[in-house]
Amino acid sequence: MRRQSTSATEDVLDNQILVLLQHHRRLTFLTLADALPMYTWQSLFAGLNRLRHREQVEMMALPADYEVVWRPGRDRARPLSANAYQRV
Repeated sequence: MRRQSTSATEDVLDNQILVLLQHHRRLTFLTLADALPMYTWQSLFAGLNRLRHREQVEMMALPADYEVVWRPGRDRARPLSANAYQRV
């Protein structure tokens, strides 16, 4: 099945989320939002949803938050736009 193409902005966001998770392994959504204040919660949830569908992250509901967990070995090589590797 073919993956829908994403915009360069979505690629940047997805990569920034993965970089943070590869460093920390697991974060709460609120911590992720604090680390990436330039994005709205809606954008962050959309990025996490893309990564979840690609089986790169898992999300688990907490009482007042979500836990986001990186799934090592699930990173699929895929072409990213030239601007997708911005520093976090």
